[in-house]
Amino acid sequence: MIVTQSVTDFSTLADHSRIWVFQSSKVLQGDMRTEISSKLIAFLKDWAAHGQSLFAAFEIKFDRFIVIAVDEAMAQATGCSVDKLMHTVQSIDDQHSLDLLNRIKVAYRSGEDILECDMNSFAQMLESGEVDDSTFVFNNVVQTLGEFKTSWEITVKNSWHANLLP
Repeated sequence: MIVTQSVTDFSTLADHSRIWVFQSSKVLQGDMRTEISSKLIAFLKDWAAHGQSLFAAFEIKFDRFIVIAVDEAMAQATGCSVDKLMHTVQSIDDQHSLDLLNRIKVAYRSGEDILECDMNSFAQMLESGEVDDSTFVFNNVVQTLGEFKTSWEITVKNSWHANLLP
């Protein structure tokens, strides 16, 4: 029997918690943000792996990123439970056309703004000098909450994006 749990807060999760970052092509505000949050709360409250509730949380950062974390010290997210997460994210994406599962987009800072483009365009911008190795990018391939805290918003030269430098 699965016991329904409440969704926790990121501050209660350990740094080793597993994390997924989904980048939206649209700003997540107003009713859309409320609907997405409600859907994620409902999902995470019942999220389980082999009958064990998962200790999980989510945040929407900068109105552009949906970040989901689970502390696997209590119960591991298995293949089936991760598939359910991806199905929920796909459902949110389908409902709002957010392009959440497109992993070839690069999000970067231009002043206070967060912009995005595809990897090829970003490589061309690096080559032309429009952006450089000190430009802040979002490293959406971080694996743990600890990495998220220290290596998510990071300069090109300190991230995998350095591979795109000319």
